[in-house]
Amino acid sequence: MTPLANHTNVLGRRGLKEVTHENLLASDDHPVYPSRLSGGKWVDECRKPQLNPSVSEEVAFLFERARVSMIYGFFFLPLVALATEESFRVLEAGVRHRCKQLGLAKHKSGKPTALPDKPYAELVAALHKAGEIPEKDLRMWKSMVFLRNTSSHGRLPSIRARHDSLSQLRHIAELLNRLFK
Repeated sequence: MTPLANHTNVLGRRGLKEVTHENLLASDDHPVYPSRLSGGKWVDECRKPQLNPSVSEEVAFLFERARVSMIYGFFFLPLVALATEESFRVLEAGVRHRCKQLGLAKHKSGKPTALPDKPYAELVAALHKAGEIPEKDLRMWKSMVFLRNTSSHGRLPSIRARHDSLSQLRHIAELLNRLFK
């Protein structure tokens, strides 16, 4: 048996659809995470969270890319988890972009610093200190930093329930809209 042959059914053994010509456009209904919505309703629900025009176009593009990946997760459930993980990174990109807009990316000496060098949590704290993240939202922002770190540095691939991922997408849209008010 070749090494590839050992892994040809790895998706099926984990309850996931093995994509073929015949089932390409069929819902991926995982036994533990069944789809509760038809294809059209899933698309409608995924399209409901909207970003305000005040959100930068760069961040909006990243958000839309994550959203479309989530929509296609109807056909292959692992895409829903990947889209959720990407949406956490979109939120981070929003934080970095907003800090740049506000000129908050400076060392104590007053010299500009490169935003990628600043930890995400520090940027959230800087936005809070500047009054851009209200106290009532700070706990949610901190949890999003934790979720982003956990998903970006996780050891094992995850599968997420579609409704949980959709809820995260809604929260992220709300936070971005409030950040770019």
